[in-house]
Amino acid sequence: MAATLALSACATTVAGSAVPAAGGASSGKTTSGKPSSTRSSTSGKKESSSAGTPTSGTKPAGTVKIGTKKKTSGYEDCDILTPDEVAAAIGAKKAGEKGCVQSTEEPLAVVLFMVTFAEYEGQAREITVGGNTAYEVKENGGDCSVLVMLTDDPEEITPAFLASVTPIDTFDPCEVALKLATKGFEKIPNA
Repeated sequence: MAATLALSACATTVAGSAVPAAGGASSGKTTSGKPSSTRSSTSGKKESSSAGTPTSGTKPAGTVKIGTKKKTSGYEDCDILTPDEVAAAIGAKKAGEKGCVQSTEEPLAVVLFMVTFAEYEGQAREITVGGNTAYEVKENGGDCSVLVMLTDDPEEITPAFLASVTPIDTFDPCEVALKLATKGFEKIPNA
C-alpha cells in the first residue's frame, strides 16, 4: 500500500508512475494530496511556483498521439471510478469506500486513480487507450500502472489519467490497471 500511496504524488511531463513532489503547501488540494481537478481560479496551465518542482521519474519520450482529447479539470477525479467499478475490474467480491484510493477484498488489492502529471517510475511499455498514447508501467514489487494521456498540450499541468494497482492476493495487476484506465478514460468528459 505504501507503494501505491507513493504514486499519488506529483511530477511534470508524461512517463510512468506519479511520485510525490517536494513542498506542495497550497490550498485547493484534495484528500489525495494533489491539486483538485475542480479548480476554478486557474486554467489548468503551468504556473510559476516553487512548490511544483518535478521529481526524478521518467518522462515519456516521443510523440503523444491523441485520438480523443479529454478535459483535465472541471470534475472531481476521485469520483471517476466507483467502488463497484473497481471491484468488477478486479473480480472482487467486496468493494471498498469511494475515493482516489480504494481497496477490495477477495481478492485483496489497493487501487489508486487520478488525473496527474505525465511521469512514471518503472519499466514502461507504450500502448493505446481510446486512441490516445498510454503507458503500462510495471513497478518493483509487482505493482502495475497505466497512464493515459488526456491531452498533448505541453502547458497542461495534469495531462494524464493514472490507474495503479497493488495486488495483495495473486492476479495480473496490469490487466486490471488497463481495465480501470480504459473505464476511467471513457468516463472523463471530452474537451
